[in-house]
Amino acid sequence: MSVALACGIDFGTSNSTVTVTDGREVVAVPLEEKTVPSPTLLYFGDEPPAWYGQAAIDQYLFEEMAGRLIQSIKRHLPAKTFEGTYVLGKMRSLEELVAGYLRNLRRRAEVAAGAPVTAALLGRPARFHEDDERDALAESRLRAAAGLAGFRDIDFQLEPIAAARQFERSLDEEVLCLVGDFGGGTSDFTVIRLSPARARKKDRSDDILGVAGVAVGGNDFDARLMIRHVLPHFGHNSFYQPFGKRLRIPTVLHLAITRWHTACLAGTDKDLNTLAQMLRTAEDPVGLGRLEELLREGWFYLLFQAVEATKIALSSQESATFSFKMGNIEIEESVARSDFEAAIGNEVNKLSSTVDALLASLSLPPDAIDVVFLTGGSSQIPAVRRLFTERFTGRIADTDVFTSVGLGLGVEAVDRLLP
Repeated sequence: MSVALACGIDFGTSNSTVTVTDGREVVAVPLEEKTVPSPTLLYFGDEPPAWYGQAAIDQYLFEEMAGRLIQSIKRHLPAKTFEGTYVLGKMRSLEELVAGYLRNLRRRAEVAAGAPVTAALLGRPARFHEDDERDALAESRLRAAAGLAGFRDIDFQLEPIAAARQFERSLDEEVLCLVGDFGGGTSDFTVIRLSPARARKKDRSDDILGVAGVAVGGNDFDARLMIRHVLPHFGHNSFYQPFGKRLRIPTVLHLAITRWHTACLAGTDKDLNTLAQMLRTAEDPVGLGRLEELLREGWFYLLFQAVEATKIALSSQESATFSFKMGNIEIEESVARSDFEAAIGNEVNKLSSTVDALLASLSLPPDAIDVVFLTGGSSQIPAVRRLFTERFTGRIADTDVFTSVGLGLGVEAVDRLLP
């Protein structure tokens, strides 16, 4: 590709992809040595520069986790109360942090294209947040970050529609398709008419029958697994006895470590002083001591890796062992798939209700859907897949669960950003 005129960016909660196009072909840019997707991670060591993606993880571990690793930053976009954080003694706005990661993607795209890339179509969930004002805030922040990253022509497309555009390239007939895109922070669904003939249209608005989204994603499944099987090892729901009164340990720090975007902000001097006070009269000093060590040492990334590995194993096994060993913390616990499914029951029900409500709003019975296209890592969780296999028997289609949205954004960028 001699000249790249546009790119598609799937800026995800957990992983991101970028594609470039000159109007004739769409190319997925390899962001890591062996894979196209890159972890949505930023790392700041003692000195600049910042590190991104897998390089952020490598540098974080090389520096013995001494710096600041930032993950799931997309989750902060709709948060009115989060404007930024201190990094290396300097306040960095949320837009600056996101811009750093997007700038890294743009540079990778320019290397692959051999030309400047200043036009970008960014994916966005159907809903960043249920509140309209916060949803609009999230998109405006992402747009501002893209501008800081050097993009001049910026537009957005819903992630499930982008996934549909990629899936459409494999079709040889017209279908009414339900697309499910399962991300780290949100899950989105769209009902759309797809066909080779429709793919040649620049305006696809008439083909989109309906879109719905819910703030349930892979990070929520991780959090539920942690609450049920991990937090008890850290003194969750235990008691202490200040001034002779038996009180339950406050849950705020325990719940903070179940989600990366809050865990990376925990472990302040105030947090550690609070724990030290509770440890004096704790009924579970071992568990609460583990929490203190975790917060003090900042081993959150490794803890989340262990949780995710357990979740992934449960997609193909009836049971798996959660194992986390760092410092004085040694935890091993067998987790049954049935227990995990019980833990995520509320989240699965929200997904189910969202799909049912979308079809009901369109007066469509499940039988009216010709094919269901699922993408995103959580689409492989058995309890999630059953939602669709039971409603749409024999009509489930899969492709690469991590690149569909990015490639679809590249396809869409041809129509949206090129003359």
